[in-house]
Amino acid sequence: MKEETTDGVRPQRVAWLLAIGLKGGHSEGNPGEGQTPAEVLENILGTQLPLDPTLPNSLPTILSWTSEEVLSAAGKTIRDLLLNSETHLMVIKTLKDYGKGLVRRAGFGAKETAATVIYYAAIASALVFHGRKITRHSYGTLYEAYTELGRKSWIPCELKDLFGKAHAICRQRKQEA
Repeated sequence: MKEETTDGVRPQRVAWLLAIGLKGGHSEGNPGEGQTPAEVLENILGTQLPLDPTLPNSLPTILSWTSEEVLSAAGKTIRDLLLNSETHLMVIKTLKDYGKGLVRRAGFGAKETAATVIYYAAIASALVFHGRKITRHSYGTLYEAYTELGRKSWIPCELKDLFGKAHAICRQRKQEA
């Protein structure tokens, strides 16, 4: 039986990363040192998705988008994009990949924790606003992740609301399977 993967990352590794990220402690020895996950998360949520064509990582993303998708993301913060029902699905997928990339580059600590929240917020946004699952994670795995995320007091209320809606969708779809 073939195991589900997320770009080659086994589900157990993703669960382990989520468990580490959800502890909510201070980071040590990496960027954001001395900041809490809540502070790092607020910084990320307040930034705009990197859409600069001169940056190597954003050029392929921009080239794959329609002009309507580019215009819909222009000038908006990551928070705005994640919480807006009119954000195009391709933009949300890009946010998921952005969060996953941040997790990979973050190391351990507050930055990894915040990046993990962005990753799951993008998946929740696609589920809630578009009715689409943009990950290979099962609904059961997502249900468990949103259960844990919903318990974290340091996550902003608007994201916790999004996670709650995604949690309900995952519970229903898990039962239907």
